[in-house]
Amino acid sequence: MIGRSQIIHITWKILTLALRASLMPLARMRNWVFLFGLLILAACGGAGTQGGVLQVRITGLPTGTAAAVKVIGADQSERTVTADTDLKVPPGEYVVRGLAVGSGEKDAPAYSPAVATQSVTVGSVAGASVKVEYQPVVTKISPETRVADDAASAALTSLLRDSGGRTTLTFAGGNPQITALKPGEILVLGPSAAAPEGHLGRVVSSDGTTVVTEPADMQEVVQQGAFILNRTLVLDGQGVALPQGVRPSGVSTCLDVNRTIDAAAGTGGVAAGLKVTVSGTLCLSIDVSFNMTYYPIKLVNGKLVQPPPDIYLNSKVSTTSPDGRKTSLRVSASALVATPAGEAPFEFPEITIPLPEYKFSPITVWTGTVPWVIIPFIALDVGAGGTVTAGVKFGMDSEGSVEGGFSYDSNSNRTTTWSKRELSFTPIWPVFNSTLSLKAFIEPSAGFYIYGVAGPFLGLQPYVRFKTDFGPPISWQLYGGIGLTTGLTTAFKGVPPFSYTLYNYEAQILSSRQTPPPGQTTGNASGFDASGGLVVGPDDTVYVGSGNSVRAYPYALAPKWTYNTSGNVQGLSRGDDGTIYAWDFGGTLYAINPNGTEKWKTNPLGNLEIRRVALTTSGLVVTAGGNTVRTFSAANGAPGWSDDLGESVYSVAVDKSGNIWSNGSSSVRKHAPTGGVLATVAAPSSPGGMAMAPDGTIYVRAISNGVIQVSAVAPNATLKWSKSLSNTNNELAEADSLSEPVVGPDGTVYICGTPTDPMYTGSLFAVSPTAPTAASEVPKWIYTHKEICDAAPAVGNNGQVYIITDKSLRAIKADSGTLVWSVPAGNSNTKSSPAFLTNQSVVAGTSSGLINAHAGGQLATGTWAREGGDANGSGRMR
Repeated sequence: MIGRSQIIHITWKILTLALRASLMPLARMRNWVFLFGLLILAACGGAGTQGGVLQVRITGLPTGTAAAVKVIGADQSERTVTADTDLKVPPGEYVVRGLAVGSGEKDAPAYSPAVATQSVTVGSVAGASVKVEYQPVVTKISPETRVADDAASAALTSLLRDSGGRTTLTFAGGNPQITALKPGEILVLGPSAAAPEGHLGRVVSSDGTTVVTEPADMQEVVQQGAFILNRTLVLDGQGVALPQGVRPSGVSTCLDVNRTIDAAAGTGGVAAGLKVTVSGTLCLSIDVSFNMTYYPIKLVNGKLVQPPPDIYLNSKVSTTSPDGRKTSLRVSASALVATPAGEAPFEFPEITIPLPEYKFSPITVWTGTVPWVIIPFIALDVGAGGTVTAGVKFGMDSEGSVEGGFSYDSNSNRTTTWSKRELSFTPIWPVFNSTLSLKAFIEPSAGFYIYGVAGPFLGLQPYVRFKTDFGPPISWQLYGGIGLTTGLTTAFKGVPPFSYTLYNYEAQILSSRQTPPPGQTTGNASGFDASGGLVVGPDDTVYVGSGNSVRAYPYALAPKWTYNTSGNVQGLSRGDDGTIYAWDFGGTLYAINPNGTEKWKTNPLGNLEIRRVALTTSGLVVTAGGNTVRTFSAANGAPGWSDDLGESVYSVAVDKSGNIWSNGSSSVRKHAPTGGVLATVAAPSSPGGMAMAPDGTIYVRAISNGVIQVSAVAPNATLKWSKSLSNTNNELAEADSLSEPVVGPDGTVYICGTPTDPMYTGSLFAVSPTAPTAASEVPKWIYTHKEICDAAPAVGNNGQVYIITDKSLRAIKADSGTLVWSVPAGNSNTKSSPAFLTNQSVVAGTSSGLINAHAGGQLATGTWAREGGDANGSGRMR
């Protein structure tokens, strides 16, 4: 480039000459003006290529034949040029790779660049130009090569490979090509019934019927020529033998995968077993371009040398099928871990299970008269690894495409790689017990067998990774990722095997900071009975009665401790100091410290059942059992006052003034805080608890002659009203069993049950708190679920009521009785009322464990919103 001082000097000279030119003839003046223009252009950069532009010029191809030129950037970007093009590119270094072009058919013409690879630098001021000169490919086959015709290939009856690499081929006798074979010659067989992959080998011995060969290389056959393969491969599973755990996905071009990984390990006193099920739908459409150019033998250091071929592989893999189905991945992991105190959870190394390969139909590509039998394949790996303490379920759907490959230049012995992606991930909300970090994947690798020998490949690994931190508070992240590798599995002569990681891309697609959709299951703890009562502490520890034990589950996930009882646990309450009170069927009352150790226990009723417990602010534990209301010291279990009532006592509750209320088979009673019955009111009640409204009204329910009856008792121990319920046909509503009542913020009384009325088998009743105007009353609404529901409902602060049945956990609108959502839960009846965690999920106990689902609210406060009134099940109106 000419400098500024030079421009000034040249311009001055030109102006001087121009003054002189004014005395010249017109024709000579024109010549001087033309010269002036040329000099100005030269001074300003002239006709050079514009900055940021790469000019690609192509010569030597017949009209109508498209070139195949790859422009590869330092950032692994790749562009394809088929004709003269001016590419706008960022400044930087570029590799320009010309590929052979042709149809790949027998004896079809092919063309290859005179120089396969060129490097250019594109600047921001000055661009660059590159010329790719094509020339016809002259195919030369080695003189010792023998290409069998169709008759000779069909004469093959068996093919057997031994462990030493040699192959024994048996032919039907009499074929002239086979009988003419001599040791040292290379036999090329096309595909046949006995050898679907064809065969390539150097003859060791032959008797005209039995031929023994040893491996031969492609470049021993082709001394000069081109190998060109451009195909689209689609998974369909049709006509191929699929591996165990893999099957066609309906009519779509996808494969369903379902494999379980089992692992066990034990080190340092840590016994662990991991089971991970990786399942999903694999939808892949693969556009592949595989190109090799062979060069003639040349003299190197006085020796004739066959140079290795130039190799090019590019694969674009779409994770969406042609009919729009997405690749999806589901993971379910569980582990049994026994970890000594103070030791970290067991960490599992990544485990990979290879599945048998999925092979496509053979493809024949020709180099002149030589057929190459190519069998594309997809090798599937299923894997998982990480640090696991209990279990997790999570997943994702992915759509889009990834593309990558490599180019090997034999002249420079240089390998260039590239990749690009257009992907999106759709998360599947995790349902987890407990895990620290877990990655799981289905990994397909697309590769090619050439005469049964593995060649280049492209490996794709879509995966999901789940990480949690058990805080408090608990937090978690779900990541979607994809890895892409490429390389050469088996060496071509002079080309060593290699593998490159093109990229590892990972993105967070979901986290605990995001809000799940309503009803989304977010966790479970399974494998135990959780139907014996449930309370929740402020730290989100869930305490459950489970058979002959009480268990603590932080976040309703992994067990923290277990306290064993002598009888089947009937219910739980939690004191304000964190003490857990449990009572069993044999009449024993237990006080358990927050760490799971025993505080005290007593056996006040012998073999009589304790039915309900309430906790006073004065430090008493009040029990209802047999015919008696009894009290015990919360500090040490010492007996306090008791009132014998002469009839079965079903429940106790404490009002805001500290008075104790009890209900029996025929009456509701008011007790003084220090003992003694203050008042009795006739109000029939069925076994079970009662509920208290914020204004002190007591609600009890009964089944009277099979009909559902609800009664309201005023704070002064007088009957406010009693009414029988009717269904929407004004027929008396009958029941076989009912849950305890609860009260919503507006005073509505909710009762869940299993009526005998065939029209309302399994219903939730919303009963008005007002006095009836007739002997029977139709409730505000009746929601029919047709399941068994004996557990008290739970009322949320979000306008919804939650019930747990023998089959499902449900949310119902409090104002209309319509279903909001339902999730499967349990397999038999439960009496554990739902509760809430601080993350606005509702947790319920079932006969098979705990289940969490996102509710979008908390337990309603200031009212008797669940069994025992509050999250603690304290039996006290606050």
